[in-house]
Amino acid sequence: MDKKDKNGLTIAGRMELVRRLLDLTRKQWAEALGINAHIIANIEYGKQRPTSEILEAISDQYPFILNYIITGEAEITFTREEKNFLKELEHYDEDEVKEILNSKPKKTLLNKG
Repeated sequence: MDKKDKNGLTIAGRMELVRRLLDLTRKQWAEALGINAHIIANIEYGKQRPTSEILEAISDQYPFILNYIITGEAEITFTREEKNFLKELEHYDEDEVKEILNSKPKKTLLNKG
C-alpha cells in the first residue's frame, strides 16, 4: 500500500494534483512526459505505479516537483492560488479530496458548511 501524505494522497493522488495545478489534461501531461495518456490515467487510478522512466521525465520537465510526487514532503514553490488550494484541502476528508481531484480542472472548492 502506498504511503499517504497529510492530505491523504498517495503518489497517484499527488501525480493528479500536480497535473491539475499545472492546468494540464492527461493528454497534455502525457505528451510533456513522452508517454501515452492511458498510462497517466492508470497511474492516477492507482492501477499502475510510475516507472523510473516516467519519474525521470518528470524530473527533466518539472524538477521542482519530483520530490513532492514521490514523498509528499517537499518544499515546492507554489503560487498564492495553489497554496490556498492546498491549504483548503487540509479541511476536507479523504473522500472529499478525491471528489475535488476527480472534478474538471479549475473547479473551485465548495464552501464546507
